[in-house]
Amino acid sequence: MALFNYATKEITIKVVYYGPGLSGKTTNLQHLHSVFEPAKRGKLLSLATESDRTLFFDFLPIHLGKISDFSIRFQLYTVPGQVRYNATRKLVLKGADAIVFVADSQREMTDQNIESLTNMRENLIANNISPDDIPILLQYNKRDLANILPIDQLNKELNGTGKYDSIEAIAIEGTGVEETFQQITRLVIKGISEKHKIKVQPAVQTAEVSVEEKPFHDVIAEGITLPTMEIEQTRYDTMPAVTAENIQSPILEKPYQPAEPVVEAVKEVKKMPVFSPEKEMREIRERPVRSNEQIDLIFKSLSEISAALTELKTAVSGVQDEMRDIKKEQKESGARLREITGTLDNIRTRRKWFSFS
Repeated sequence: MALFNYATKEITIKVVYYGPGLSGKTTNLQHLHSVFEPAKRGKLLSLATESDRTLFFDFLPIHLGKISDFSIRFQLYTVPGQVRYNATRKLVLKGADAIVFVADSQREMTDQNIESLTNMRENLIANNISPDDIPILLQYNKRDLANILPIDQLNKELNGTGKYDSIEAIAIEGTGVEETFQQITRLVIKGISEKHKIKVQPAVQTAEVSVEEKPFHDVIAEGITLPTMEIEQTRYDTMPAVTAENIQSPILEKPYQPAEPVVEAVKEVKKMPVFSPEKEMREIRERPVRSNEQIDLIFKSLSEISAALTELKTAVSGVQDEMRDIKKEQKESGARLREITGTLDNIRTRRKWFSFS
């Protein structure tokens, strides 16, 4: 499910590249990461364990436009190819909005393709995602090899109902990789628009058309369709401008005059200083900047303080150990004193016995 971040005005769409081992999923992501604009893409991260690896990066394209004033950010993932890493594959699929299934076109990979596609459907259901509702695109990769299956046979094995779109690709050369991403982008945005009853604002249209050129009702419904609201166009398009001259007082039948407090407030606002970006930038530039030597000296002092605190902590710990030893010795000495006192009492008692005899 797409994530709507109202703080950053972004919609995050998660696209997962699925398929059997060595089918070309990693090659797809590496190629896309290399061709996307560096300022708009994140780092290509590898979430690796001892036995499997997952690649990830995010991308914020600016040419797609917006969905109801929300920018669109894509998160692209791959899954481990081997089915024995099913726990990781299932985890990566969680929250997916679209899937690119990268199939290996080689004849001997038919069983692995079918097994991986079946595994994908099972993991989608385990994550409460309907395989029939989520956009899925088939990419038939490695079309440059000699022992490949015809497209008709691949569709028969993997796309029997003809529900999914498919694209031929040679990922190692970059052929079909960008086309695959563009197609899955169209499918997922179309699905979001239909599900949430919203429409996409093209980036060009957003830059060229201003709010003043549109009727009021078009501005309200710019990105969101509101079928339950009926707004009359003439009601807003023909409304005259509101000025002090054309507002009549219902009681005095004369042009409205602002009250004194309002006039005074306006005067006070006019007296307020105007924000000046040039002045602010000049003040920032004039602030003293510490040199590298001063910064190194500060870090050195902090390191020395940290070392001194460590030594002090060690010394305090040693004193605490000595105090515990002293307390232990005091307890033992007290026990010995009680034994001696008991022995002396016994001696005194026996002496009394002898004095009576």
